[in-house]
Amino acid sequence: MHTAFESLLISQSNRLLKCEPSLFEITWRECAVEALELFDIDRLSLFPNSLILFNEGKLINAQKPGIAEVQRAKYSNKKPTEYLKLLSSSKQIITFSAYELRNSNLEVLRSLYQDGARWHCIIPLSMHGKVWGAATLGRLEQAEKEIDDIQINRLKMLCEMWLCYWQHSVLTRNLQSEEQRHINEGEQLLLLSKKQTIILNLLATGHSAKECAEKLNLSPRTIESHKYRMLTTLQLENHSELMQFALRNDLGKKYNP
Repeated sequence: MHTAFESLLISQSNRLLKCEPSLFEITWRECAVEALELFDIDRLSLFPNSLILFNEGKLINAQKPGIAEVQRAKYSNKKPTEYLKLLSSSKQIITFSAYELRNSNLEVLRSLYQDGARWHCIIPLSMHGKVWGAATLGRLEQAEKEIDDIQINRLKMLCEMWLCYWQHSVLTRNLQSEEQRHINEGEQLLLLSKKQTIILNLLATGHSAKECAEKLNLSPRTIESHKYRMLTTLQLENHSELMQFALRNDLGKKYNP
């Protein structure tokens, strides 16, 4: 007979494994709300151990129905770097009571208290042996029962499972995007004339416009004219983007007339 937590873990693993990568965050929030209800927690977030990624919005939040979402923008000017330093602590779990939040030296924690937090927990999360970031948990009121070590370890296990599926969904979306780009660029390549493809191949091998002209018995001006037309056809901005396009599409090989 499974416990409530084991049933939750199995159910969520199946749902996250089967969901479309583009629907991960929607599915994850549904899963997160279930966990919040089970453990009697009001809010949680997953975020990376990087201020740059944090400021780019590379984090996901969830909260119980009726609980306001934490506004990341409110904390971006509260010295979040000092808060992120907590992840370098040797502690596996870092918790703060209402008193500790109110009197903390960290502006982020004091702001959380001012926004209603009465208990805050940081669980460092690792991937491939390195600290990836953390899960943060919060309660807006003092609960009758404190969360014990067993529950914290279960939450950590759950968060690490979520993290694995989240990173997998990001990787899958990136691969799909890259594949679609190759398809689109393959179609664009067909828009070039045979002569333009030859010129682009020569340019990508490092030949100058003058050298291309000599090899093809054309004038340098004609080569430059073809370059301009290729930029327009491929919707590119400059020579550098044109060369990157050529190399991505397997041009730049030795030219054999």
